[in-house]
Amino acid sequence: MRHNYLIQFAFLALVAIGFSSCEQTEDTGYTIPSTYNFDNVSYSGQTDRLDMLDEIVNYIKTAHSTNASAIDAQKLLDMYSNSGSPGWAGTYTKQLKDKTSADVQTAFETYLTAAATASQSTANAASNGTAGIVTKNDNSSSYLLNENGMELAQIIDKGLMGACFYYQGTNVYLGSGKMDVDNTNVVPGEGTAMEHHWDEAFGYFGAPVDFPTNTADARDWAKYCNKHEDPDEYPLNAKMMDAFLKGRAAISANDLTTRDEQIAEIQKNWELVVGATAIYYLNSVIDGLGTDPASDHHGLSEGFAFIMSLKFGATGSITSSNVDAILVNLFDSADPLQANVYNAANATRLEAAKDALVSYLTELAACKDTL
Repeated sequence: MRHNYLIQFAFLALVAIGFSSCEQTEDTGYTIPSTYNFDNVSYSGQTDRLDMLDEIVNYIKTAHSTNASAIDAQKLLDMYSNSGSPGWAGTYTKQLKDKTSADVQTAFETYLTAAATASQSTANAASNGTAGIVTKNDNSSSYLLNENGMELAQIIDKGLMGACFYYQGTNVYLGSGKMDVDNTNVVPGEGTAMEHHWDEAFGYFGAPVDFPTNTADARDWAKYCNKHEDPDEYPLNAKMMDAFLKGRAAISANDLTTRDEQIAEIQKNWELVVGATAIYYLNSVIDGLGTDPASDHHGLSEGFAFIMSLKFGATGSITSSNVDAILVNLFDSADPLQANVYNAANATRLEAAKDALVSYLTELAACKDTL
């Protein structure tokens, strides 16, 4: 009996070890790894676009100090379309423009040009009606603002995270056009067409393969997802990663029912990442309103961009007109070049914007003041 007991114990221990490294689905029998280490994975194009956006924003930020040299509008436009030899630090064959939602590609070109225009005023102290530089009280950071107090670097950075990365990840690569494709023929290094498209959606999220165990290497949306892991906020790291892992495993097992369930999970929870981050920045301004104007303008510019990004998701729980109404009520305009950030630094307006957001994103209502 003792011998049998030890055999049973050893077997159970091995099972436990197996479950610690992967999840076994009871109904299908296929395994789900704990990290994004599947066969034939490639999303280098998405990684390149994340890098390209970093380079664009870093170039804009060279004008974020008093008397800094103006930046070149044509260089920014060339970087956006990856044309005309813009002088990248990296080597890229992709572009951001053609992956940006088609209805706002021209708008982003306008924002890039406007950032260059604002950079001609770095000798000025920013004020209502005057573009220039504003510096935090502790001198740790300075920001370039346009004449209405908007930090256009944030509109371009977080705006393209929405109109390009979030849009492509949820609407395009997890949409029927990219999912209803061949799942039989394997291309070495890329997998089937369906597997490859799923991997590209994961690439736009910006998570390392061992997320959320590893959060230090999280980028863009994965980085902002990780901001809300406090129990008083709205933890989404595991929900997002588990859905990406389960959906990819389901595709490889040709379990399209489970794939579709995970698409819905990713689309819903990615939208909550966007909304939670928008509210996070509104709260950051409310908490210190008026004590450091530079921080107010920085936070409000990020808040505008994240609210604007909600237009580009796939769930339809908040429409483009809903988003515009929130922005108009807070900033007087849904156009970031016309929006007045000075007027938005108002506690009543900020609280109303939070209430409006959670009226659509109801899962966030209970934690809207702690995000």
